Amino acid sequence: MNSEGVELKPMWARGLLVDAPARVRDLESRLGLCFRDPVLPAQALLHRSAVLEQERAGRALDWLPSNERLEFLGDAVLNAMAAHLVYTRLSQADEGIPTAERRAEGRGRATVLAEAFEAVIGAVYLDHGWEIAQGLAHKVLAGRLDGLLDAMGDGNPKARLQEVAQLRLGALPSYALRERRGPDHASSFQVEARLADFRALGEGTSRKRAEQSAARALMEVLAAHDITIATSAPASDSPIEGSVGVGGSD
Repeated sequence: MNSEGVELKPMWARGLLVDAPARVRDLESRLGLCFRDPVLPAQALLHRSAVLEQERAGRALDWLPSNERLEFLGDAVLNAMAAHLVYTRLSQADEGIPTAERRAEGRGRATVLAEAFEAVIGAVYLDHGWEIAQGLAHKVLAGRLDGLLDAMGDGNPKARLQEVAQLRLGALPSYALRERRGPDHASSFQVEARLADFRALGEGTSRKRAEQSAARALMEVLAAHDITIATSAPASDSPIEGSVGVGGSD
């Protein structure tokens, strides 16, 4: 601010970026941190498509680069964080499970919002260092990892339970809805998983999640009775060995 208490806009806050300082302040409020270098978050919020549009209109925005380089950096930070989370959460899985899933699914075409988020992570990394960027990435990714694990063998308890049930007991598990509580927009489900004489309950915010929870609980019951794949593994040349997500994916 100047001596009269009026906030002065930085030199780069002009043209298309005239309201960038306000957007940076809003971003800082959402992230719960302050950038030492406000150019970094301003750049992180500037998508390359906007720069190209300005160029096509004859109004080159050449005093601040787009977020493309920050996006590249942030993507690397997020990949490292995601790999650490998967490694930690899948501590009993072999290395091939997350690798195979990554190759099978692919990254796909990122949205503008996703690219901006990656760029913001890159900006946080440059401005605050690895630990702060890692903490922010963890806060965002940790709550979303369950969806990723649901698509993977060991992260899909229903698929794993079905595999154990078929190989060890020659049967298939079943699921019964025991209770549904709360309004439609905030329901809680309780499901019972059944296999032979074994039972286990699970809860979740959807029936699918409750079934996965029940399957996970029933797997623990079976393990307590020494009913696991490990104790009755097929021969090394069996096509089932090392397979992931065998049936029952929903």
